Amino acid sequence: MKKQYIILFLIALVVGFISCKSTKQTEKTEEPVVEVPVDNTSALDQADKARQAAVEAGADSALPDAFNKTDELYNSLKKRSEAGENVNVALADVALRFKALEEYAKAEKAKEKIDNNNFAQYDNANYDKGNNAMADFRRLVEEDPVVAAQLVERAGVANISYNAVLFAGFKKKAQEERTAAFVSKRNADNVYAGVSQKERYNEGVENFRNGDKTYALQNPEKSYEHYTTARKIFDDLYEEISLKRAEAQRAIDEAKAKLAESAEYALQADKTSPLEGDNIKGIEDANAVLLDEETYEDPNKAVQDVAESVVDTVINAIEAEVSQ
Repeated sequence: MKKQYIILFLIALVVGFISCKSTKQTEKTEEPVVEVPVDNTSALDQADKARQAAVEAGADSALPDAFNKTDELYNSLKKRSEAGENVNVALADVALRFKALEEYAKAEKAKEKIDNNNFAQYDNANYDKGNNAMADFRRLVEEDPVVAAQLVERAGVANISYNAVLFAGFKKKAQEERTAAFVSKRNADNVYAGVSQKERYNEGVENFRNGDKTYALQNPEKSYEHYTTARKIFDDLYEEISLKRAEAQRAIDEAKAKLAESAEYALQADKTSPLEGDNIKGIEDANAVLLDEETYEDPNKAVQDVAESVVDTVINAIEAEVSQ
């Protein structure tokens, strides 16, 4: 009987130990889980920057409906973020949509510049490519769901294509304007503009040379602007100086005519009442120096040379780059 008590005691001890261990494990698994706060800061910042870039490009006026829909989505995601929801993926998609709208707005402005200047003739292939990409974009932006990556790709192709047309157009116009500016400079040199209007002449030369520099740097639009400015300066100088020279010539001709009349009058007076002897009062000695001799600097030295061909300018720029 005593032996049975001992056995029962041992069984109760084991059961108690197991129960105690199980209780500890249960308590351990029931510890509260600490939630890590969601951080949407970076995604919000990227979406906001993309939105600002789209506004600066004029997307809100180029495609107002698409922009407003994207803006509404962006604002709803901001509210969800403030409520603690993880919206990083959705914000990245919105940022792509704003990027696509930015590219579209830029492409639209490029097309407008092409059409205003009749530049399509210089690169019809890229012009058509840009038009097709723009049409695809306008179709895709109305689909549901909108695939942001496709919008970015189509708008990007349109923007690149139109800018290729602009490059070809302004390159051609820059070459033509440079030729005209070179002729205008030669005309200004012929009337010695570098002497009489040195400051403005130098301004024209500086613009001409800056046109060469920007052309060599593959910026034909800026180059065209510089050449246009230079041509206008040289044309104005030539016109103003030519007008003054014409007025001066008229004054000289009038003076000569009066001088001839005076000479004829003096001849007649000498016949009727000749003057005799030297050192007559009021009459200078025949060998007297009335004015100091005037010396002039060679006006050709005021001429500043420029390369005759824009090709020469580009070659010089390449050679300078290689030699560095």
